[in-house]
Amino acid sequence: MQAGIERLKTFRASKGTKGYVGVASVMLNVLALALPLALLQIYDRIIPNSSTGTLLILMAGVASAVILEALLRVARTEIVGWAGVKFEHNAGCEAFGRIMATPADELERIGAGELIERLAGLPTVREVFSEQWALILCDLPFVFLFLGAIAYVAGWLVLAPVVMLAGFVAFAYVSTRSVGKSITDFNTVRDRRQNFNIEVIHGIHAVKSMAMEGQMIQRYARLQESVARANHMVVQGNSKALAVGQAFSQLLTLVVVVGGGWLVVRGHLTVGGLSACTLLAGRALQPVQKAVAMWTRFQTARLMRERLASLMELPGEPRSDKVPSLKLKGAITLRDVSFGHGEDGDDLFQGLSLDIRPGERVAIAGDNGSGKSTLLRLILGVTQPNSGEVLIDGQPVTSYDPEALRSGAIAYVPQYSELFRGTILDNLTMFRPHLRKSALAIAKDLGLDEVVYRLPGGYDTRIGDGSAEALPRGVIQRIAVVRALAPRPGIVLFDEANASMDGPGDEQLRRYLENLDRHCTMILVTLRPSLQKLGDRLLLLKGGRLEPKAPNPAAPTPYPGESSAAPLRRAAE
Repeated sequence: MQAGIERLKTFRASKGTKGYVGVASVMLNVLALALPLALLQIYDRIIPNSSTGTLLILMAGVASAVILEALLRVARTEIVGWAGVKFEHNAGCEAFGRIMATPADELERIGAGELIERLAGLPTVREVFSEQWALILCDLPFVFLFLGAIAYVAGWLVLAPVVMLAGFVAFAYVSTRSVGKSITDFNTVRDRRQNFNIEVIHGIHAVKSMAMEGQMIQRYARLQESVARANHMVVQGNSKALAVGQAFSQLLTLVVVVGGGWLVVRGHLTVGGLSACTLLAGRALQPVQKAVAMWTRFQTARLMRERLASLMELPGEPRSDKVPSLKLKGAITLRDVSFGHGEDGDDLFQGLSLDIRPGERVAIAGDNGSGKSTLLRLILGVTQPNSGEVLIDGQPVTSYDPEALRSGAIAYVPQYSELFRGTILDNLTMFRPHLRKSALAIAKDLGLDEVVYRLPGGYDTRIGDGSAEALPRGVIQRIAVVRALAPRPGIVLFDEANASMDGPGDEQLRRYLENLDRHCTMILVTLRPSLQKLGDRLLLLKGGRLEPKAPNPAAPTPYPGESSAAPLRRAAE
């Protein structure tokens, strides 16, 4: 955790920025003495001597000081605010980059809700640590300047604000400790609600298909009640602190006025000195009040900073600043690979070995849960084996730059693909304009033109915010195939990506893959005989091992929407 916090500190303002803020703070706090000292002169010298000319000159000087102080405060706020914006930008990019560089298995373990919460705390961390605290820490030392001015003007009267300020700080420390616990409890229950929301929205089709709306509403109501109670405790604690702060401010003024009035009556202090001390005491209290008010927010920000720092410590894959181009021959070798999730002690694979020559096409079949997708993820390098080696062109898959390997050298086409906010063309090209020509050519061969040109915007039709769900699953799978094949990869890993395609779509995909350049190595995980026949050999994944399997002459797998008899009719034809 400490390493992540230290990493966050590197994004703070530069020494030059801190210097400007420090100089501005000194100047504006010194200028803040102008009004109290002016009152001292007006009451003690100008009024008794009826010096109208001096009064005008003094007022002009004070007005200039007030205007200059206001300008300095605006400038200081702008400097600190801009430093905070840069902090948020740099820290946010670093945190998101860490997420992108983290293995998918680790991200799944953490959970989407937790990752979103960690990123969502960035604005609070910026505001508290890079902006508000910076201004408060700059102003706090000048409390002693104002107290020193009171001591110079009124002597022992300075003890009154000192005692009041000490009492205020002590009370604030005690009260904010209880508020800190309330904030921790609030964040805990809020995280639970956030995770619940994500789970329900992600599985909204399952919820509606099983009429679980009532149960979900009841669960949400219980979570919302916990959040409301915890939030009430936080608000109540903050309200108490605010009320006490206002009370201390009034008591401080009262104590200074009463104490100073007694000194005036005894002849130890002038009326002008009393007026100046009253203003100086208020000035001394302001930074302390701001610090106490910020302390409760600091409790939340500190927790969010720790969460954000944990993102900086996520285990990342080695990446190069400049992604090298990578052209693979296509040889794939697995040597005594064993893999298991470690939950029940059973390995999914045990001593699995496989050799695939460059340009060879291998079809793999297997029951659900046999590990077909995991096998492809091992070859892709996103999952690491417990033992054994995975070699690509004779080199360990981990020796390649991950981004270079997966951005065009190896194409992985999953069964369930996601579309991203943007146009259909953006999703076909993976937001890489140079792939436009290749992607459109493949889309035409797969029959996407017939579907897309019916849409109002064609390939420029925007999708996102749930609009992708309006597209048939088979169309989404064809889009996924296009974006995987557009970079002309040397290896294609096909993971039942035609499971939702209709008959014509499946046939167009089969023809395209059949005519694909033989320089491309292909692993086809599929249960459909139409694609299994494309393989130079057919393997069966069973019991953690790969075994040769003869093509199955049984009836073809039904296409989505067909009856079980339809494949038999096609086979008979």
